[in-house]
Amino acid sequence: MKNKMNLIPTSEQNTKDIEGYYFEGADGSQMAYWTCYSDKISNKHIHQFDEYMICVGGQYIAYIENKKYILNPGDELYIKKGKKQW
Repeated sequence: MKNKMNLIPTSEQNTKDIEGYYFEGADGSQMAYWTCYSDKISNKHIHQFDEYMICVGGQYIAYIENKKYILNPGDELYIKKGKKQW
């Protein structure tokens, strides 16, 4: 998955200076793998699809509709489409 051909361009990211890769399945499903090398803040944004995430390492803080979620390794978060997040 972490292949130069699957690298997500910085111009298509909601967070500056992170590394992201994507995979598209034959059934249309997608998966992304993001690496943050330091603390970052994402732009507020809304997806037109549901999102599911797992914190692999470190700590991730997400805001969904102004509610704060703190994820540690192994924690999961589901975000329904149309919800403002950052």
